[in-house]
Order: sequence, then structure tokens, then C-alpha cells
Amino acid sequence: MCIRDRRRVHGDQFIMRVLFLSILLLGIFQTQVQGIFKPFDTTDPNPEYRKHIIHPKTPSQFWGDLKKPYPTNAWWQNLVLNTGEQTLNTYPYISKAKTDQLCFTVPKMIETKDYILSNYLDEWCIRLPGTTGRKVTHYDDITVTLRYPFGDSSSVTFPFAQGSPFLVAEYEGKKPELQTIMAILEIKDENGKSYKPEDHPTIVSSKFIVRMNNDHMWVIYFTSKVSLVVSVSSLSVTEDFKGVMKFALIEKEEKAAILDQYKNTYAAQGAVDYTVTGNTARIYYKWVVKGTGPLLMMAMPHHLDVLMKPKKIALSYRTIRGTITGIEGNVWTMNEFLPKFMWDTPTPVDPSKLADIKKALEADYKLLPDAADPYFFGVHIGKLAKLALIADQIGDTEKAEYLRNSMEKAMEPWLVGKNPDALLYDTTYGGIVSTKGIMSEQEDFGNGYYNDHYFHYGYHVFACAVIGRKHPAFLEKHKPMILAYARDIANPSPKDTYFTVTRHKDWFGFHSWAAGLFEFADGRNQESTSEALMCYYGLMLLGETLKNTEMLSFGKLLLAMEIRAAKMYWHMPSTSNVYPEIFRQNRMVGIVWANKVDYATWFGKNDLFIHGIQMLPFLPPTEICLDKAFMKEEYEIIKTKNDPADWTVYRVCARAIIDKEGAWSEAASVNVFHSGTCRTIMLHWIATRPTAQYSHSPQTLPTQNITKKKKKKK
Repeated sequence: MCIRDRRRVHGDQFIMRVLFLSILLLGIFQTQVQGIFKPFDTTDPNPEYRKHIIHPKTPSQFWGDLKKPYPTNAWWQNLVLNTGEQTLNTYPYISKAKTDQLCFTVPKMIETKDYILSNYLDEWCIRLPGTTGRKVTHYDDITVTLRYPFGDSSSVTFPFAQGSPFLVAEYEGKKPELQTIMAILEIKDENGKSYKPEDHPTIVSSKFIVRMNNDHMWVIYFTSKVSLVVSVSSLSVTEDFKGVMKFALIEKEEKAAILDQYKNTYAAQGAVDYTVTGNTARIYYKWVVKGTGPLLMMAMPHHLDVLMKPKKIALSYRTIRGTITGIEGNVWTMNEFLPKFMWDTPTPVDPSKLADIKKALEADYKLLPDAADPYFFGVHIGKLAKLALIADQIGDTEKAEYLRNSMEKAMEPWLVGKNPDALLYDTTYGGIVSTKGIMSEQEDFGNGYYNDHYFHYGYHVFACAVIGRKHPAFLEKHKPMILAYARDIANPSPKDTYFTVTRHKDWFGFHSWAAGLFEFADGRNQESTSEALMCYYGLMLLGETLKNTEMLSFGKLLLAMEIRAAKMYWHMPSTSNVYPEIFRQNRMVGIVWANKVDYATWFGKNDLFIHGIQMLPFLPPTEICLDKAFMKEEYEIIKTKNDPADWTVYRVCARAIIDKEGAWSEAASVNVFHSGTCRTIMLHWIATRPTAQYSHSPQTLPTQNITKKKKKKK
């Protein structure tokens, strides 16, 4: 399981975005696409072929008054699943929303060779006795708001913003009450006067510094002075309070002086915007700020690689995503470089190996899909699509045509609802789900409950794009159904009211999330980054085939973001400082969770499973993601292991990146192939690795802050 998202806006957020569209004129002679992109389609997902159903899992009461389509893979999804009491990670804080309290901590890390875990404890609990319930009242690209109402019209609201250095609580007429499972050793007021908790003092102040027995030190701000009663395990304000209470962890007391400069401001809501000009995108985070003064937010390592002229602040926290760094500013501007490749591998086929590829294609081109579920059918049809592209590239038009005809025949039942596991439209959450998946949450890898849609349907989109490249009539005939796939996994616009926006993408984390409507204590997760790349690669190809410039650009943007996140948080070269050495020595992460990283997969702990699931299905984006320098280190982990027979092909393909001729020789002994590949695909991958004669430096994503206009872009 692996991802989620949406980009829905409410109220004044839409106005803010419209205003933001006017920013930047980056070159009048280039095609420029500005966010938010238009919807791919806005019509009903073809009820003639696709039955509409009501989902068996009723949305929880925590959705409040928010309307469908609902996000199903959002970074904050735990707030609305089942009891709504699993963790929410906003980096650096992890919170738990409970029936009558909101608990939180900055976790300490448990670090082992097999995993790193954010060790959550209810360090602080903001008590909310008498609340009549809780509900999400707002969400956008990078924030979510949770409100606890009371019967007397008072309330406490928590605006959660990813990367906020503060845990914020907005009080409307309630007495703040806090408890801790730790022991308070000392508390100081705004003048630096120290008090002993065991004396049960009542302190009048608007700022407090609290030292705990777990080596944590916290600064607490109130927007006005309060009378605070202190004990070893609790803090209580004596009067009803109307204002804002803010918590922040500090490593030492002197750091409070930094936070003092930003205590009057916090991010209440936010939005993401973007522009695309040629092969460059600008991504903007724009926060809706409450209070006065500058805004302080925390940047993850991948942000620092693309932020333009960031104003860094000397504040940092260690998180499961490495060290996050303070950045001042209500708006962040990031420069991202988009893929330049399209259908073919950047390096042409080595002529000395062409005859062997043609021979292999002769044996493979009549392969047919034999799976009935959305994922493995997708894997199989994706294999045929790759074979068709290989046939295109080597000029075998006869086999390319045969493959496209076979693909059309295999795809059509899925597009007209005639396959046994027909796809349906779920009117409850708003999405395409499988018949078997909706009948049982364990069927079809959780498809009916929105797990892994981008993996499943990404292959379908990729295949449809490849068919449509030469058979435009196929696209025209089935366009509404093909677009329904794209809308389900990557709808760019809230104007499409049938599907949530970018179901899987985490716009702050840059990567995608899976897990759907399944609840996990460690939050959202993603396993296969390479299949996420395949999904967004397929989307850009579909945009190219449909001559839809915005879909093409959007696919490139989502792909580039995914590549950057994969290289930062799934790949662990020796030069990386995201994870400690005890875990980094594995070189590849198997599953990234919100609160944990695992050296494992959902289907086993074999090293080749863990590494291979981050490589398959070996497409042009793989060249950017699996760069040679990293693979020299990574291959050492898998080169001498006992391979599951059908996975050996992936080890050989990995070897080809660093040792083309050695891999070619080894390929002769590979006779069993995993479901998504075959001999032709293996040989073609090896034969298109760069050599001295056919030089090609795979496009790399810049990793230095862009601070000077004169600096050349790679």
C-alpha cells in the first residue's frame, strides 16, 4: 500500500489562487501553462458502461459538513478514518485526535538496521472535556483544520500545517487544560523567573518555558496574559480564554528568542500553485496567515534543493525525513526541472545487440494478459505497451501493429465494463473501483477501498497512451473512459466534481501516498516509487497522445516531484544524511511511512524484493531515478544474494546501469521472468545503457539551491 491526495479549495482559497495565477511571465516565446490546470473532463464517468454504486464504508462523522468527492489517500487521512484516533505527522509534531483531548509530541527515533520508528507518546494532551464531537472543517494542499465544538457555542480549533514549528490551538471561550505523562521539572515565565511545579504556583504570563524529565524543553505562547496553575503533570488556565495557544519544542532555552520573533503569526490555511514553462516548473506554497509579522515554516531536505533564495533561520528539528530547517516567508517559490524524454529511451539501441533484441521480440510479441484483477492485468498490459514501444524504436512496424491490436482487444472489455471484474463508479467518495474490490476490502489489493489506484490504473493509462500513439481512433472511441482513469488518479482541478484532486500526491512531501481507506498507526505509506513514476509517465504520454498540453505538463510535474522525493527518501547513498548509517547501509528503503521507514516490502524481506520494487518496470524515467553513482553502491547489496528466480531479471537490469557488458553476458542465463517483463524488455534495457560510443548523460535533477540567476541549470 502506498499513497493519497487531493487539491480541493474552499471559500476564499479559490480567490487567493485566482489572484496568484498572475504571478510570473517567464518567456513569451515558450508555451507556458499556469496552475491550476483545467480539468481533464467534467462529465459523468460514463454511466452507460460503468455502473454507479454506493460504497459500503460510510464516511465517518469526522468529515463534518464537507462534501464529496472526498480525499482517500491524504496525508491527514487518519483524522477521518474509523475512530479518527491514529497519528497525524505534520513534521516535527505528531498528534492524535481523541474523543476529548488532542495529544502530541516531537518523537524520539528508534533506529535499527531494519527500520527507523518515530516513537510516539502522549507527551502532552490538551484536554477538551464536554466537547460535543470533532470534525474536519477545512483542508487544502498543505493544511487541514480540526475543530472541537462545545454545547455553549465555544470551541477549540487546531489548524495543522505541514512544516509548522508550532502546534496551534485556537480557543473560543474555553479554559486551556494540559496534562503530560512526563514530569515537569521547571517552568519559567516571560521574565525568566523560575518556578518549581511541586509548589503548585499560579503564574501570570503570556510566555512559558517548560523543562521536562525526558530532556525536552517547550515554549508555550498565549496571545494575551493568562493565570496558569502548575503542577508536576499539568497546566491549567484559571479563566475562559479567547485567543491562540502555541507550543514549540526548543533544544535549549536560547532558541526561544528565535521563536519569539514569530510567535504572533502562524499558518492557518494554504495552497499550492504552479507554472510550467518548457521543461521548467515553478511550484509555490502560499500560506494564509493569521496574526501579524513574518511567518516561520520548516523545510524538508528536498525543499532546500529547489527553493529559490530561501531565508534560512537558525532553527531545526530532526524528523523521520531527516533534518528540517526554518524558512521565513509567507510564500515559497521552488524551481523544478521537468523530464525531457518521451516515448523512447534517451540512448538508441546498441547496433551490436539489435539482432538479439529482434530475435527475442519474435518470441515475445504474442504474449497476452492472463490476469483478471486491475493490478496484474495492468502489469501485463504494461508489458505489451513496452514491447510496442520497443518495436517502434527498432522499426519493426509489423510487430508494433500486432501488439497494439492485441492491446486494444485486451483493453476494450475494461473500458466498456464487460470484463469479469468490471470497474464501477463509487458515488460515495468519488472514484473508480473494481467489482471484487468493493465486495471485499482484501480483494484486488484493496482497490475497492482506494489503495494503490495509481499503481493499478497507471499501467492502464500507460497502455492506452501507447495504443493511441498509432491508433488515434481507439482514443477517440474510448476517450471518456480513458479520461476517467486519469481523473481518478491525477485530477488537476476542483472543477471536476466527480473525483478528488490528485488523489495520491502529497504536495508538501513531493511524493505520493497509498493506503486508501485503510487505517495504520504509522500513517500513510508508499512502497514502489518506480510504479508511481510509471503512473505519472503514463499520464504525460497520454497528454502527448491527446494533444492535451496541460495534461502533458501536469504529468511531467507530478513525475519530476516523485523522482526528487524517491531519490531523497527511498535511495540512501553513502553521501545522504537523511537517515543514520545503521539504516542507510541498506541503500534502499522498502516502505516509507508517515512515521516510519522499513527495510521490507509488503510481500517479503528478500533484498531483491526490497530493491527491485523501487526499480520495476524499467522505463525512461528510471534513467533519472537510478543514476549510476547511486547504483554502484546499491548493486553491492543485491549482487551476491539468492534471487527468487523470476526476480533475477531486475538484478541484471540493475547491473546494466553500471556494467552494461557484464549484464548482457549474464542475461543469457535468465530464463524465468517476472510478470511485468520478458527477455525482449531485459535485452532492450541493457542495450540502451550509455556507452562510450553512444554517450548520453541521463538527465539529473539539480540538488543545489537556486540562488543566482546566472547559474546554469543542468
